[in-house]
Amino acid sequence: MILADCLTAASIRVDLDAGSLEAVLHDLLDAMLAPAVDPALRAKRARDLAFGSQGEVVRLQTDVVLVLDVQEGVTEPVAGLGLAPEPFTVTAEGSPEPDHARAAFLFLLPGRLSAFRGQAVPALGRWVREGDHAARLVAARSAEAVRALPGLGQIVVTDRLRVDAAMAPVTYRVYPETPAAEVLDLMVRRGLHAVPVVGEEYEVLGMVTVGDALQHLLPHRRGPDGGDAPLEVEGRTARDVMTRSVLCVSEDQALTDAAAMMVNRDVEELPVVREGELVGLLTRGAVLRALYGP
Repeated sequence: MILADCLTAASIRVDLDAGSLEAVLHDLLDAMLAPAVDPALRAKRARDLAFGSQGEVVRLQTDVVLVLDVQEGVTEPVAGLGLAPEPFTVTAEGSPEPDHARAAFLFLLPGRLSAFRGQAVPALGRWVREGDHAARLVAARSAEAVRALPGLGQIVVTDRLRVDAAMAPVTYRVYPETPAAEVLDLMVRRGLHAVPVVGEEYEVLGMVTVGDALQHLLPHRRGPDGGDAPLEVEGRTARDVMTRSVLCVSEDQALTDAAAMMVNRDVEELPVVREGELVGLLTRGAVLRALYGP
């Protein structure tokens, strides 16, 4: 689903005479919700959203904010956009001092905010911050002018979480020639469960896991009498102890698919790649938090 599918001309309101985000949201809710919805309930909802007691307010750019809320009964995201010629106050961003904006997107969503936040919000934010998009958006004086803005309607809007919504950026990586002793020291000092091994182009060549380390190095801690002996890893490298067959996932892959792969292959961590280059790591804990967290 793209933004053009859920942002109709009827839900784009321009030249609003609104002094606050609450007033903008009230106008948008009037346009987006069925007339059968009690006007008093719409007014309360606008107030709750504007002041942060319901939903979520995200600043995309100096003049543009995004408001997210879950709407019972909708099966796909529904979007609205309010534009005002003069700045209106925005109070629900965690600051005691009100800020201002001139444009507000409102999304009514069928499910949890976290799913939409991880996928569509970054895409919309990137569009707003590119070139003169924000300036052209707030200068638009008709719904047709808004819908004609380049690239806006093509933004993918979905509540399907991708891998990049849960992955952690790569903090540590080693090379095939890295001494095994250094890899072991890194894992112990940093409490790492796995360390990726990469090539010259940062392509994934393997992984050194805690299991790999124990399997290859534990025999060197057993003396002839069964007691501990000094750790002997002289001459061993990451290449010698790494697991070479490594399952990778792409950053734009569905998170649920990646989760199923982790369960089926019984792995705790997956490298995340972009065009073959390592960009992050995905853990079971991060997947659980993204799929079932608030």
